[in-house]
Amino acid sequence: MPPRMPEPAPGVRSHVTLALCTVLHAFMHAYGSLLLPLYLLMRTDLHLKGISAASAIVTVYGLVYCLLSYPTGMIADRFNRKVLLGIGLIGNALAIVAMGLTRNYQMLMVYGVFGGVFGALFHPAANALVPAHYPKSPGMAIGLLGVGSGIGFFAGPQYAGWRAQAATWHWGAIGDWQRLLVEAGLAGVIVGIVFLLVAREVHGHETVRSKSPLAPRLRMQIIRIAAVIGCRDFAGVATLSLSSIYLQKAHGLDAKQTGFILGAMMLLSVIVNPIIVYFSAGRRRLPTLAILLICGAFTVSTVPLWNVRFVLLILTVFMSFQLGSYAVSDAAMLERVPAQFRGRIVGLFLTIAGTFSSTAPFVMGWWTDRLHGSAAQAPAYLPMYVMLGVMMAVAAFASPLIAHLGPPQGAAIEPFSETMPATVETAL
Repeated sequence: MPPRMPEPAPGVRSHVTLALCTVLHAFMHAYGSLLLPLYLLMRTDLHLKGISAASAIVTVYGLVYCLLSYPTGMIADRFNRKVLLGIGLIGNALAIVAMGLTRNYQMLMVYGVFGGVFGALFHPAANALVPAHYPKSPGMAIGLLGVGSGIGFFAGPQYAGWRAQAATWHWGAIGDWQRLLVEAGLAGVIVGIVFLLVAREVHGHETVRSKSPLAPRLRMQIIRIAAVIGCRDFAGVATLSLSSIYLQKAHGLDAKQTGFILGAMMLLSVIVNPIIVYFSAGRRRLPTLAILLICGAFTVSTVPLWNVRFVLLILTVFMSFQLGSYAVSDAAMLERVPAQFRGRIVGLFLTIAGTFSSTAPFVMGWWTDRLHGSAAQAPAYLPMYVMLGVMMAVAAFASPLIAHLGPPQGAAIEPFSETMPATVETAL
C-alpha cells in the first residue's frame, strides 16, 4: 500500500488555488467551444466542402484531448499538478493563437491536435488537485470547480459570435472568425503565467507519489461507468454543435445571434452546479444524478418543437440538467475512490467517455450535410434531438454502477466544515 498522503486543513492558498483552477476550467471549455458559432463562416471563408469539415476540427481537438487523458492522469498522480495545469493552459492558448494566424485547413487540424495535447492535462490534474486541498469534502470542491465549465461554455460562444462581427483590427490575411482566436489565446497565456506564480500544490504530493497500478476491479468499474455515462457526454457535446447548425440553417440566425444563444444557455449552470452538489451530498447524490439525466433526456428531445423565440429557454433548461449532471457524477465518483488514484481514474474515464463524445461535432455536421434542402426546416432536426434524448436516458443507468465503487469518503462531514467560510462566493 502506498503511504497515506497528508490531509492539511485548507487555508487561503487552497481557496485561491480552487478559484484559479475554476478560471482555468473556464478557459479550457471556452477554447473547446469557440468555433461552434463559426462553422458556417469557416466553410465560406476557407471554401470547405461542408459543415462537417469545419466541425471536424473540433472533433480532432476533442479526440486528442481525451485519448491522452489516461497518460496525463498517470503523470498527474506522480508530478506537480500545479505545473501541469499551467503548462496545459499556456500550450492550449498558443495553439489557439496559431489557429488564428493560419489560412491552411491542414494546419488548422495540426493546431487542433496540439491544443488537444495540452488540453489533456487539465481534467486529470485539476480533478485530483482540487479535492486534495479539501480532503474532508472532495465532492463539494469538485462542485465548485464545475462552475468553470458553465462560465467557459458561456463565454466561448458568446465571445466568438460577438468578436466575429465586432473585431475590426487587421493583420495580414486574418479572417473575421480568426481575430477572436488570437485575442482569446493571448489572454490564456497571461492567465496561465499567473496561475503558475500564484496557485499551490498540496504539501507532500511530490514526495508521496503513487506508483501502484489501478486494481483490476477498480479499472473495470471505471470502464463500465464511462461506457454508460459516455452517452450523456456525447449528447451534451452533440447538442452544442447541432444547435449551432440548427439555429443558423433552420432559423437564419447569424454567428452573433447563435453565439449569444449557445453561450447564454450555459449561464444558469454556473449557479446550478455547486448548489446541486451541495444539496445532493451523501445518499442523495446518485438519485439526483439519475433524475438530472432523465429530465435532460425529455428536455432535449423537444427542442425542434418549440418556436425559435423559446429555444434559448428550453436549451438553458437542458444544459442546467446536463452540466449539473457532470458536477454530480464527478463528485460521486471522486469522493468514492482513493486520492492517490484520482488522476488516473479521471484520465481513464475521459479516455473512454470523452473519446466517444468527441466524435459528436463531426457526426452532427455529417448528418446535417445530408439533410440537403430540408436542413432549412426545423422538423428535419427532430430525429437527431430525440436520439440525443435517448442517449441521456441510457446514461441514467450509470448511477448504480457508481454506487458499486463504495461509500463516499467524508460523507459525515458537512460540505463547508473545513475551516471554509460558509459561502460559495468566498470559496470562489
